[in-house]
Amino acid sequence: MKKLLFAFIAFVVLAAVGSVILYQLIKPSQPLDLAYEPVPLESRALQMFKNLSTELVLSEADVNNLAKASIADNPQYSPDVLITGAGFRLLADNRLAADVNLKIKNRIPVGLSFVYRLEWQEPNLTAVVEKASIRGVPLPADRFDDVVIPLGAQLPKVVRIKSVKSDAQGLKVAFRAPSPGELRELIGGL
Repeated sequence: MKKLLFAFIAFVVLAAVGSVILYQLIKPSQPLDLAYEPVPLESRALQMFKNLSTELVLSEADVNNLAKASIADNPQYSPDVLITGAGFRLLADNRLAADVNLKIKNRIPVGLSFVYRLEWQEPNLTAVVEKASIRGVPLPADRFDDVVIPLGAQLPKVVRIKSVKSDAQGLKVAFRAPSPGELRELIGGL
């Protein structure tokens, strides 16, 4: 009987220690939120065309704000998972890094890190999950959804994005040159 009691107490202690270690491993390493500043894409695009340019450079802060706005519109990732914060950083070669804080069942805080590949899928910039991890421990990337940033929806109708590329300067959005009719419509709307 003493052996059974000792085994039970040892199991409870090991389970408690394991739970504390697991909690320390998965808890977010930094406080993040979903607060963002609006990015005036429409006015920037109009100014770009007035300057006879077809390229707009969005800073890392702009991309962070656009991505946070997209998540803040619907932070409920699944019925049991709520996204509570995020931070995004541009990487080279059309890559985007993200740190995301979430709560599982409104109790358990978890901090995840992602690397996304940016793809232009008209009218949205889509961040496709390439890597996911918790504090460096890899997770299967296919278990997570892509992030959709509605870039095209925030621009005038006649403005069409041709491509999107990221580098050290920021996110470069290349527009196709508007036709003369579209240009008249764009200038007439000013």
